[in-house]
Amino acid sequence: YERGGNLTLNEIDRECAEKLARAIAGAYGLTVVEAGAPDGRRPGNLPARDQTGRLAHRSGRAEVTLDEAAGEITETRRRFPVGKSRRRLRLTEVRRLELTYDVKAPLETFTLVAVVGPEEEALTFASYTGYEGWADPDEWRQFAQELGRRLGVEVRLAEG
Repeated sequence: YERGGNLTLNEIDRECAEKLARAIAGAYGLTVVEAGAPDGRRPGNLPARDQTGRLAHRSGRAEVTLDEAAGEITETRRRFPVGKSRRRLRLTEVRRLELTYDVKAPLETFTLVAVVGPEEEALTFASYTGYEGWADPDEWRQFAQELGRRLGVEVRLAEG
């Protein structure tokens, strides 16, 4: 940039943004820096536990809670027009944990899923969605591995 500043491109179409950045940089004899998140990675994007130490994930009408102390996963669904249905699964039914990573436009999502029962039903009990590059993948991997060790199950790192 002429005055020595930075030009930040936040474009959903990555190929277009790259071509634009390279054209501008070429015109001024500069290099393109692909920086990801504006301020770099931000640690501390792991899910917080509630006051009783449970991990809870809410999505739409469903809430999944992993309670290590009670040894269970509880799935609660709101029913239309009123009411709730609740299902409890023992932690011994967990076959494995899967950590997935997915990028859509400028957002990234880390999801930790418990694969439960002989049907291998996937229950999401922890996730994070934010701008790409903000969360630390190693932090999520360590979180998943530690939880897998405590539960005594395998952890698979899967691409979303």
